[in-house]
Amino acid sequence: MKLLLLIPSLGSGGAERQLVTLAVLFKRKGLDVEFLIYRKDFFYLNILEKNNIKVNILNPKNYFDRVIKVRRFIQGNNYDIIISFLEISAFLSCISSVGKKKWKLITTELSSKKSTFEGLRGKFFGWFRRYSDYIVCNSFNAMNMWEKYYPEYHDKYKVIYNPVILNEISTEYSFKKNGKINLVIAASYQYLKNPIGLINSVALMNDDLRNNIEIHWYGRKEVKTGDTKAYDEACELIKTLKLNNTIFLHEATHEIADKMNEADVVGLFSQLEGLPNAICEAMLIGKPIIMTRVSDYHALVSDNGFLCDWDDIDSIRKALEEVASLTKAQQLFLGENSKVKAEKLFSTESIVDQWLDLL
Repeated sequence: MKLLLLIPSLGSGGAERQLVTLAVLFKRKGLDVEFLIYRKDFFYLNILEKNNIKVNILNPKNYFDRVIKVRRFIQGNNYDIIISFLEISAFLSCISSVGKKKWKLITTELSSKKSTFEGLRGKFFGWFRRYSDYIVCNSFNAMNMWEKYYPEYHDKYKVIYNPVILNEISTEYSFKKNGKINLVIAASYQYLKNPIGLINSVALMNDDLRNNIEIHWYGRKEVKTGDTKAYDEACELIKTLKLNNTIFLHEATHEIADKMNEADVVGLFSQLEGLPNAICEAMLIGKPIIMTRVSDYHALVSDNGFLCDWDDIDSIRKALEEVASLTKAQQLFLGENSKVKAEKLFSTESIVDQWLDLL
């Protein structure tokens, strides 16, 4: 079975990490797997090279040229199945499937954004999804949104959670490293991920509790090439509110599993999410979770962490103060609950079997 995975780039985002993980799992099952990308960002390239997975790179001159080159590439090769990740790639794979096609096309929904469905752009892209054989959502929240806007595609919808493969962990965990609760966040610096809301919430914390917590955020600074607006504003706000000893902003790292293993708690404060990879990984490592009510939060967090509302800084403050008040016994109890929950939800064997059934 010859399989093509289409995504804009191999950058450090969650969608890229998820597709690379799937590629490795498919390869281990004996599938012939290739990537097609059209943007030069190679954060995860080394993983694919280690697993002998071919990466095809296009260099389109403009948007129209990108459509032509992707369509020619797909139609000029004998693939049995194409899986596309992210909105533009889904459109490109669908428009490449107009007319006669021999391949099965699977597009995905990873973000659950209303903009995916509303406005001229969303409706235009949504219309082309009819050329998908299946639309795989990585959360029930995402599927429910598709059902709401496109009930006519009902028979195409499937929900498959993200598989989680952890990189080898080389760090050791100790409670309250440096004498403070260590909270780690793995997310790109964009307003959707809510760094500004988090910083303003920390400023409202009880002084003693704020002094009992360190927050380390790891992520890509550029949302698009040259666009670091959210990161720059976050840095400036940290200085203005004098939170330099509480919140630390870092670049994305390949060692994020090590960073989460060292942490007491792992967090996510987004406005919207599909199924958040970082939270899934943190749960499997055995960490308590603090997150906003996004995605399938009801399945992810119950007796293993804390929930808050992304647009209510007082709600985030209260949850952060609970995190800062954790005892060692509480941290271990919540972390063990996370691990048990993750092993049920994100078993790679179960999830790969679901994908193989679909393929």
